[in-house]
Amino acid sequence: MSTPYGLYAEEAPQAWTPAVAGARPQIDIPFWTCVFATLIFSQFYLLLFMGPGTGGIDVSSSATNSQSAVLRLVFFPVYLAVLAIICLRPWRFAKTLARSWLLCALLAVAICSMFWSLQPGVTQRRLIAIVMTTMAGVLLAERFEWPKTLEVLGTTFAVVVGCSFFLGIVLPAYGVMSADFPGAWRGVYGGKNQLGYAMSLGTPTLVACAIANPQRRKLWLGFAAGALALIVLSTSKTALLSCMAGLCFVPVIGLCRRNPAIGTLAVFGAVSSIALIAALLTLAPDLVFKLIGRDATFTGRTLIWDAVQRQIDLKPWTGYGYGAVWDDQSGRGPVAWISKNQGFTIFSAHNTVLGVWIELGYFGLAAWLALLGGAWLKGLTRLPTAPAFFFLPFLTIFTLHSLTEADALIQNDLGWVIFSMTVTKLAMPWRSEREDLQA
Repeated sequence: MSTPYGLYAEEAPQAWTPAVAGARPQIDIPFWTCVFATLIFSQFYLLLFMGPGTGGIDVSSSATNSQSAVLRLVFFPVYLAVLAIICLRPWRFAKTLARSWLLCALLAVAICSMFWSLQPGVTQRRLIAIVMTTMAGVLLAERFEWPKTLEVLGTTFAVVVGCSFFLGIVLPAYGVMSADFPGAWRGVYGGKNQLGYAMSLGTPTLVACAIANPQRRKLWLGFAAGALALIVLSTSKTALLSCMAGLCFVPVIGLCRRNPAIGTLAVFGAVSSIALIAALLTLAPDLVFKLIGRDATFTGRTLIWDAVQRQIDLKPWTGYGYGAVWDDQSGRGPVAWISKNQGFTIFSAHNTVLGVWIELGYFGLAAWLALLGGAWLKGLTRLPTAPAFFFLPFLTIFTLHSLTEADALIQNDLGWVIFSMTVTKLAMPWRSEREDLQA
């Protein structure tokens, strides 16, 4: 029986494959190159560079990254590696990229913003980074079938999980917070929320990897359990709730594949619940915040949103330029007024819609909403396919997290790599099981 594109095959390609029976295993260079790239994009090494004194600072933020030329240099070998793998099949890559035209449209608006940016030089530099970050995600979609793509990501998250436990147990001065949130684990990241978000993406990815690669199912499920444990140890309630919401899709999708009628109703109920949560967070945040034990301002986020919106209203059509807002040192830009209203320096809009809007204006906002909405629509039409075990949980977590953090067009960020890969995979044509096995 044929199923749509991307069915998980029992005979999934391996990272080590013998060329001839009895021959020595050959290294799959593209696979391990992509693992190297995604590991660097995960930024699991930043805490070791910056030291345990970073406390709750988000060392993965673009504002912090931009202040360290040494850390920026780390990504150039990754860009070269990504370009090298792309050049092995340039026309196939170009065809794949063209299919994800909404992603290209969002990048095009970001590139055009260079002409009206507050900081043209900063925008130019960050455009190189975001284009290469996006290309890494498109490469994952083009180069591998779903089982192998998930093993690339699974390997990356497994390293992050292992290193986080090592730091938390052996080097608690690094892995456990002692100042702002004593006892909360931060693993390899600068704060507990960064660890929580990373593991909320890692948990469903590792579960999907186990489903896709049954020959290593116990291994991937073990790492998935470790990732979930790290969310609990981080004490990040937002990450735990979003992860649980994403994982709820796994049994629902399984039901859909066994009984399409009942499964479709279950999925409709799950999507409606997520939409309800998003609507409540937007229209009545007090109710949601009480559920997760936060105050009505969500640690000041709603106040920041109001201040950001006032600056957006000054330039709603064009915005202020990609990557040019949050580390503007002129004292006259929007971040100066937003920070003045809060009484401390602000480094993010803490909302993806506002974050895109203030940088790229109406055109960028329209492109972003079309891209995210299109991904959801395509994802829901592919419920009978096994990849739904990955992309629906991922889209759920990414969407919920984007309500309180700016997650779109983040350069040198693993989350954006995975999002770019997901929307590109969903834009690719469906294929039968037989075609998948022959690919």
